[in-house]
Amino acid sequence: MKKITVKDIYSGKPDAKDEINFEGLSGFIKTFIVPQNSDLESLLTGNHCFISGYKGTGKTALLFYLDNLIREKDSSACSSFVFFKEEFAELKKEEFDKFSKRGLSSITIDKDTLLKNSEFEYIWRWLFFKRIVADNDGFNGGLFLDNEQWSNFTNIVSKIKGPINIKKSVIPNRIKLAIPYTDPTGVSIAPEMDVDLSKDSKENNYSSFVKLVDDAENAFSKVTKTDIPYHIFVDELEAYFGDQEVFKRDLYLIRDLIFTIKRFNSIFSSSTMKNIKIICSIRSEIVNAISRFIVSKELNKVTSGFEVPLKWNYNNTNSFSHPIMQILLRRIAISECEDDEGYRSDKEIIAHWFPETIHDIEPSNYVLNNSWNKPRDIVRFIISAQNSINSDSTSFSQAVFSSLHKQYSLDSLNEIREEMRALYTSEQIEDIINVFTGFKSIFSVEQLRNRISKFFADSVMATNFNAVLNDLYRLGFIGNYFPASKMYRWQHKGDDRLIISDEWRIMIHQALQSALSVGKKHDYSMKRFEKPQIGDVVSFEVKATSKSFVNGLIDYYGKVYPAYIHISKIADTYIHDINDYVTEGEELRTVITEYDERWSKWSLRKIQE
Repeated sequence: MKKITVKDIYSGKPDAKDEINFEGLSGFIKTFIVPQNSDLESLLTGNHCFISGYKGTGKTALLFYLDNLIREKDSSACSSFVFFKEEFAELKKEEFDKFSKRGLSSITIDKDTLLKNSEFEYIWRWLFFKRIVADNDGFNGGLFLDNEQWSNFTNIVSKIKGPINIKKSVIPNRIKLAIPYTDPTGVSIAPEMDVDLSKDSKENNYSSFVKLVDDAENAFSKVTKTDIPYHIFVDELEAYFGDQEVFKRDLYLIRDLIFTIKRFNSIFSSSTMKNIKIICSIRSEIVNAISRFIVSKELNKVTSGFEVPLKWNYNNTNSFSHPIMQILLRRIAISECEDDEGYRSDKEIIAHWFPETIHDIEPSNYVLNNSWNKPRDIVRFIISAQNSINSDSTSFSQAVFSSLHKQYSLDSLNEIREEMRALYTSEQIEDIINVFTGFKSIFSVEQLRNRISKFFADSVMATNFNAVLNDLYRLGFIGNYFPASKMYRWQHKGDDRLIISDEWRIMIHQALQSALSVGKKHDYSMKRFEKPQIGDVVSFEVKATSKSFVNGLIDYYGKVYPAYIHISKIADTYIHDINDYVTEGEELRTVITEYDERWSKWSLRKIQE
């Protein structure tokens, strides 16, 4: 075992593509952890073809892992990765080129291309046919039987003339069709006709393009697949809420990409081509944006039953056995390990690397409370530690956690910003973040409304209050907190929707609080100048009792207010004599239920212990 410091731990990169580019494939595979709920076999041999999840949940990483898994099962397997960032197809691709049966390509589209289009299925079908032909050529014709049916298919595909560089395809505005005919003298002529893909009209020859794609699909259904496994892995396509035309065009592109992939996999199944499949990663927030901003064409019906959602929530959330914590332990173990040496046990690593508590909280619980149960959180955590002033430490001491806290919070906020770009403009994102900056870490709906009306009356939060809050909840920016029972609700822990009510509080995620200049100390100082709120937990001193009421006082951060408890709010059973349950001078733990205007008192409910 090597003696290492925090800065020596294998961190990887926030993006799986970057990690493989710069760190290598072997390190990536060694540190990969499969989420427990993920049915990989359904992706490899079943009908599932989509990997869904929020940003940072490991969708792209799972594509690479699946490719490696397929290759381990059958060394003859061929795969093709399609990305929507062309720079990845260039950067250090020797990591892939050394495997002769793995291909890389990219598809891009310029900002001013096909902005008026709302249908892209035929374009996608054409691009995938081109990809299949190119891959078969790249793998020395080993994917499909070279017979009359294959020749017929490739001949049809070749009639559609697009960009020459198949490794770096650019979706064009215009293409050419070469449709041959024989003149009266018997000479075969193949004139080229222009097709403007942005115009669907007879004069534009678009119908000829459509017919060729349909003919290609019909021909492809008759080709014979060889025994060599062939997979196309398609990485997620982004869409950013900036320029409205570009944004909607990109959503149409993504929507129809999903429909096309489902269509192709159906063709593979019906044509008994069992060892060929297209697997695609899709961002949950992009699917939400499609349903929200464009005609979705019932997209959910296409993905439902065919997706493997990446979720990392786990019942034992305060344990090092949580899969997210296992990622951290695995990276430490690999970094410590000498060549051909076995890894230390989790128990040994935990004892060496972590204190008993961090700010009086068990270490794994502290890390998970500051995460969204995503692998990328652990990468960000390690990198923040390595960039801190205590990076030479030989363990994750209290000092290391304290020194990384601010940068980790800032980087986490930037991650949320990126996710918000699928829903809001840059200006709207800054307005939303400004609403919460310097406010409070836990607050009521009424307090938030008052702040917005006073300082941000023209912001998107003022005009779309509930919608923005629900978006922020889905993205993990905020959660719910119920003071009476100290119950928390978070999207990443399986709680589907935000509760907006007087009794429930809204809470900013703990990892974001430092970046937003909020926290418990700040909350306490602000509460001293505020009035009580419905849902607040307060200490109630009994002063007097009557047949149906207990009267007394509540102490709210140094200020005293008159209050009462009705007999029905004292216990969950019938009460014959109120004095059997309370006595004068006693202090009760209560929750505020309303303000009684008639008696100018706060009405309370006793919290059952």
